[in-house]
Amino acid sequence: MELAEFIKKASTIVTQDQSSITIFQGASYPHLFFTHYFDSVKYQEGYDFKMLDIQSGDFTFKSQLGTSFLGMSCTYWLGNASSLKIKQKNELIDFLASYEGPHKVMVFFDIKTSFTPTQNLSVVHIKDKYFFNDAKLLWVANIEEAQKTAFFLNQIYKIKNSFSLDELFSLKNYQDLLGSEQKIFYKLWIPRLVEANTSIFTLSQFLFEKKENSFFQLWLEMKPLYSDMFWVSFLSDQMYRAYFFIRFTHEKNYAAAKQISFGLSFSFLKQTYKQYDLQELKNVHQALYALDGTLKNGGNSYQLDQICIQFFSNDFKHYKNIN
Repeated sequence: MELAEFIKKASTIVTQDQSSITIFQGASYPHLFFTHYFDSVKYQEGYDFKMLDIQSGDFTFKSQLGTSFLGMSCTYWLGNASSLKIKQKNELIDFLASYEGPHKVMVFFDIKTSFTPTQNLSVVHIKDKYFFNDAKLLWVANIEEAQKTAFFLNQIYKIKNSFSLDELFSLKNYQDLLGSEQKIFYKLWIPRLVEANTSIFTLSQFLFEKKENSFFQLWLEMKPLYSDMFWVSFLSDQMYRAYFFIRFTHEKNYAAAKQISFGLSFSFLKQTYKQYDLQELKNVHQALYALDGTLKNGGNSYQLDQICIQFFSNDFKHYKNIN
């Protein structure tokens, strides 16, 4: 089953479909899509929705899935099972293959995991790239909303011929907030937002490779496009992901390293990470955390530039406080 078909039939699948297990499969985990989708459905009337944490691998939740209170059924979301260790993943697959209720269970696996659809198990396929005709099928709406979505898709696909699922839903969030300034938004902001992924990715690459001239040339172009708080969040996220990618790699926990690596540049994941020690990245993250509080209390934008300069000067190998 394709994702668009699932979205169209979701309410029926959850309440009436004979399948107890729904497995989403794709090359990568679309975190933003699932957050958006389940936020939109979990408060619907008659839709009892619960999330379970399976990352610990102890699988104590299995007893919870085997019982119901007063015969009531609900839908459980297990999240991303791709990062589990092989033994844990196989245990979960065996459990799902034999599960017959009383609840509905949904979970994500990457495409390396094979399943055979049965009467009790259905597989929903998530594509790597969504072209214009694919994207048109992802939103079910009334006529007014359908016209708004069609216009939105026409605008973004003029700039780029394909998007990941998360890119589409990220951009759709902007479209949902548009009021009377739609023309200005599509003229001035959509080109920046669509191209931003590539530019920010390049900025991250220059940052970790410590290519100072290239970084600051791009930094001066991009910094005015977003607020200081956005940049603090972005840089903090990069340091956080880099820290745990290196830590998990050293621990040979490659599944966890792969999961945390989203958003880091290819060159960092392959080679550059070897140039860093964890303390340096931790120090940068602490400085950005301190700056977050400072900016919220009237701090100046130059302090963000100062952190970048100190990073390239290797000052964070011997941490200095940002005043």
